[in-house]
Amino acid sequence: MTGYFQNSIAGGPRGERASDMSKKTAGTKGKHFPVMENMTVSEVRDYLEGRQSIILPMGVIEQHGYHLPLSTDALVAREIGRLVGERAGILTAPTMHLSFSGGQLPGTINVSPNVMGLVVADILRSLVVQGFRNVFLLLAHAGSENMRALDNALRLLLRDDPGFKEVMLVFAPIWKFCGGYSDGFAEGDWHAGWAETSMVMALAPELVQMDKLEMDDPELVREMRKHPDSYQCASKPVDHECVVPRMSQKPGVHVGVMGDPGKASPELGARMVEDAVSELSKLFTQLEKKRSAEYREVDWTPEPILLK
Repeated sequence: MTGYFQNSIAGGPRGERASDMSKKTAGTKGKHFPVMENMTVSEVRDYLEGRQSIILPMGVIEQHGYHLPLSTDALVAREIGRLVGERAGILTAPTMHLSFSGGQLPGTINVSPNVMGLVVADILRSLVVQGFRNVFLLLAHAGSENMRALDNALRLLLRDDPGFKEVMLVFAPIWKFCGGYSDGFAEGDWHAGWAETSMVMALAPELVQMDKLEMDDPELVREMRKHPDSYQCASKPVDHECVVPRMSQKPGVHVGVMGDPGKASPELGARMVEDAVSELSKLFTQLEKKRSAEYREVDWTPEPILLK
């Protein structure tokens, strides 16, 4: 990794750099902490004796125009997860690269939402058996179908599996803790626009190819910026409300950018990354401290009634 954050990012509560914090943790958790896949069995066992929390970064391999890599979401999840792990002292699991995109351009890999939910459930069961009790699912990829399936999978897991009686699952999309994303969403910068491009410029500038930036037809781009699912179209053999539609990518989509990448900059990306790392580190450590040993009833609002 040759990005800005290889050498400088504000760190812990005293403003330490992440690199300095890594040196401190190296002596107690191993030189490769917090990246679990690079650690040994004994190092993970030693970590679990003192802390039972882990971050699970989640992304996808999908179209991000001609200027960003297909791995954009997985890359952002992995690097933000690593930086949060360094700052908060929390182990970071291997990044989940595959999930459901919905896009159909070359290079995009779609894993059925239901299968994705089952895979996540199996990963969580494996971690819980080892002794982890706080799992922070760090999302850098949304997708309506993907988010619904993941939410359902987590709720059913907690409901049906007694092994999760004392396990806390935290659903943490990066965009909820980074002001740059919310600013982008407000102007229809949903996908591969200035927000995501800025993040990759900061984390892995060697993978950004702004000289290859292209956009789809202007009218199609305007339409897609109205809603994150506007890249899709629906078709039916009979136009009736009871007939299930077949959803597909609009045939005019050839690039897949939903936003304005031209506004991106490494400086903006650096601020966004720091914002996300700071807020997520605080959230994860606070939830660890505040959680009880068991589940307690909280206020709950039912979903909208479907029987209409």
